[in-house]
Amino acid sequence: MVAIGGLLGAQSAMADMIPPVHLPVDWLLEWLSHVLVGASAAVAGVLAHRAWSRRRWQRAPAAVTVESILAVDLVNSTWLATHHGEELAMRARNVLERRALAAGKSNGVSFVENTGDGSMMAFPSVPAAARAATELLRGLQDRPPEMAPGPMLEVRAAITYGQILLDSRGSRHGAVINEAFRLMGVPDEAFVKVDGEERLTEIPDRNRVFLDEDAVKELGSAGFTLRQVGVCRLKGFSGFHRVHELLWKRGET
Repeated sequence: MVAIGGLLGAQSAMADMIPPVHLPVDWLLEWLSHVLVGASAAVAGVLAHRAWSRRRWQRAPAAVTVESILAVDLVNSTWLATHHGEELAMRARNVLERRALAAGKSNGVSFVENTGDGSMMAFPSVPAAARAATELLRGLQDRPPEMAPGPMLEVRAAITYGQILLDSRGSRHGAVINEAFRLMGVPDEAFVKVDGEERLTEIPDRNRVFLDEDAVKELGSAGFTLRQVGVCRLKGFSGFHRVHELLWKRGET
């Protein structure tokens, strides 16, 4: 018992010799203030980024203009790749891109955007877009030498007209562009029978240029021959749409 008491006494004495650890209050306050400042800065940064993002997406367009849109797309690009190889399919896309750009430049194109299997081009007038479409499709009637020994290139095209939104980089946006792409690929089954409206018995599936009503009105008497295809529904657009075809083949205009 005496030994145990002595041991306990020695431990108590050693404990008394070790000074207690106390952090300075000033240091704790300074550390806490740094933490609060950092957290506040992080929160402020997140809020500022969100506000900037909202302003960025809600920003008004840099300009508004009225133009004609010509949309062009290669027919059966997937089939070309699977039956004739990826190399020939890529050559077909490149040929169409070059030919479309050349036709656009010779007719005063104001904007060109490659879409992978085709192009979207903006023109100052509908006649300019119609001339470009005619030049492009007529040129493709003769097999481009780059495509030998593959098949002839077949395309679909559409022309619309209306108000276009321009962003700060000059890129085009708006419903007129969306309508051009919907009209370009509109299938036969989208056309409906309407009393008093003409409808082609066989609606062409390729090598065609379709125009919406606004484009037809703007084209006026510019020397192009049109025929009414029929009335259709367009995905994403309400109501019915009267569609005309630009007759571009040799001997048709």
